Amino acid sequence: MGAAIRRIRPPYQADHACSVDVARRIPTTLDAEALLVYHAQVGGAFAERFEPVDLDAWRARVAEEMGIDVDSVDAVLAFAPVPGLHLPALHTEGSGMPQSIPMRRGRWQVRQQYDDPRMEAVAEQLEADLGAGVEALWFVAGLDHGTRVLTPGDIDIALKPVDFATLPVYLEPRIDALSVAMGWVAVAESRGVAPDALRGGFGADPLGTLAQGGVLASGMRGARRELVELAMFSRARCPGVRAVLVSTSPYHDAGASPTQEIAWAVATAIEYLDWMVNEGIRLEDALYELQFAVSVSSSLFSEIAKLRALRWVWSKALAAAGVDHAHRKMELHVRGSTSSRTRRDVWNNALRATAETFAGAVGGADSIATLPHDVALGASDERSRRLARNVQHVLRDESHLHRVSDPAAWAWAIEALTSAYARQAWSIFQRTQKAGGLAAALTRGMISNALDGLRRERAARVGRRDEVVLGVTHHPALDESAPIVAHVDLEEVEVELGNSFGTATPDQRHEALLAFAQTLRDPEALLGSVADAALAANRLGVDVFSLGTLLRTGRASLFLEPLAPFRPAAAWEALRDASERWAKRHDRAPRAFLATLGDARKHWTRMRDLLACVGIRAVVDEEARSADDAIATMSGLDDIDLAVICGPAERVRDESAELAPALKAKGARLVLVAASVDDEDGLRSRGVDGFLGDGDVLSTLADSLRALGVPS
Repeated sequence: MGAAIRRIRPPYQADHACSVDVARRIPTTLDAEALLVYHAQVGGAFAERFEPVDLDAWRARVAEEMGIDVDSVDAVLAFAPVPGLHLPALHTEGSGMPQSIPMRRGRWQVRQQYDDPRMEAVAEQLEADLGAGVEALWFVAGLDHGTRVLTPGDIDIALKPVDFATLPVYLEPRIDALSVAMGWVAVAESRGVAPDALRGGFGADPLGTLAQGGVLASGMRGARRELVELAMFSRARCPGVRAVLVSTSPYHDAGASPTQEIAWAVATAIEYLDWMVNEGIRLEDALYELQFAVSVSSSLFSEIAKLRALRWVWSKALAAAGVDHAHRKMELHVRGSTSSRTRRDVWNNALRATAETFAGAVGGADSIATLPHDVALGASDERSRRLARNVQHVLRDESHLHRVSDPAAWAWAIEALTSAYARQAWSIFQRTQKAGGLAAALTRGMISNALDGLRRERAARVGRRDEVVLGVTHHPALDESAPIVAHVDLEEVEVELGNSFGTATPDQRHEALLAFAQTLRDPEALLGSVADAALAANRLGVDVFSLGTLLRTGRASLFLEPLAPFRPAAAWEALRDASERWAKRHDRAPRAFLATLGDARKHWTRMRDLLACVGIRAVVDEEARSADDAIATMSGLDDIDLAVICGPAERVRDESAELAPALKAKGARLVLVAASVDDEDGLRSRGVDGFLGDGDVLSTLADSLRALGVPS
């Protein structure tokens, strides 16, 4: 089609025989090559049916429809998917990414994530899930996060139903990487599974741990030693296990933009490669040890472009390092965004999960973990986990998304967004490298400072309802029952830790600890020997805490302010929770009367929806048209806490000064105006307490609830 934009008109006189012939030629194997052949065969026949329209004609028509100058069309329609990045509304051929980037081919792997603090609960979940579509496990576990484990015996209990010889296990141990990884290997050996038969990942990600938790107990030097030890052990003993994880979750959950996620993920991976290569691991071998885990939200096109741009930037970084094309592939795991999950109207999370999974599949994920829709409430039940898995099976095995190689290729808008993301991410990556790499950027506060501004901007958009959180900031289910969350008492969980493993005596475990300490302190010890010594200690049941203590001994811990999480729904949900607590004490919800002026249906429906977002029930007289009608209706109502004047903006501005004091005289404790006005001070002097126009309505509602005695 070249650069021409074709206006599609229905071919009402289409030749039926021609349509049948076209249908017969549609390829059954939808890979890129077959699609090109198909378009070459039949594309011309379709194109002849539509009259070409060039860009100038398109701009002229848009200008006419919008009533603007033709020269301003591009500027008016441009959009900014991330700060500092402006893209045109219309995209044409040739504005995309190179087609030589290594992409996934074939089926992606269905993974399920497990992180319940209770090891016995995890075992029960696995018992129910295995054989029901789980193809690999993502096991978040450690001494103080995810599933709590202290000894190899605890790992053994949590993963009791798992056959390590057939099912891959991917660990996310965070600060306890070496101890938990070797504990898993020891448990596998006790079940007769040799280390070289294991498949999965050890999950060593010290920089991600530092960003998320703010602590590296053994400092950067100790964390570097653990990562290299695991990489050495993996290469020598567990060739089917990737030792190193590059997770974007700390940045994604803190509100990072897609381009920041890309840049910091690549910067992290480059730093880990430097650590390994500088200790003698071949670059090609070090590359194999990496696995990327990328969190995605339900912003469909943006997330597809993010994943594709990540592969592009990674390939470009490796090319700059002299890595040949065959070794630039990326092992890419995609998981849903915890920050986008809501605690209200949680079934909307199932829709978000579907969009996230679709984005992962189209964006080229090698594996996907779809988060259950109720994950923000606590431990998910069997039905929720099954629904999450089935999203993948429907998209992959019934919709056949895996049969299309890079389905977003040649979609000009996505190609342009991919290219723009990649170029901006490359610029951020270069700045990070010039600052000394990601570790330096974290410790100097560069990452935190960059995110602080973004969080403020997003919080402001959410407060204005410019960023929509369905079911929370828009169209809430006001009558839904309060979510019931099973409370997990971590103190009770900790009491259950420390299950014995093996038959060693306390003296034998003590000797194993001494041997581990000697290896750790031996300046002549070969790389990889510390991991071997940790495995020997784990075989005898030595616990994670003891090993970790020795790893930290003599090394200064590294502390920094962790990246603050940002969940857009949280502020709105907090007000809704406060209103419901107030309602339980008063046997009713806060109530608002909508005083309507003129033909106000579209205004009061919007206002009723807005008030419901914070738990306020609205009463409206649909027949009211004037201030007198509103006052008369208000006179017959009981238990009204506030009144909101709404209607056409001109009438609201003109009549609020007289109506507000009258509504207060009839019992309204507060009066709000549903419009933006120039003379706010003048209206406040006449009794108006706040304005619900185009500004920060969240703050106005929060102030109003506090004034009504609803504590936040």
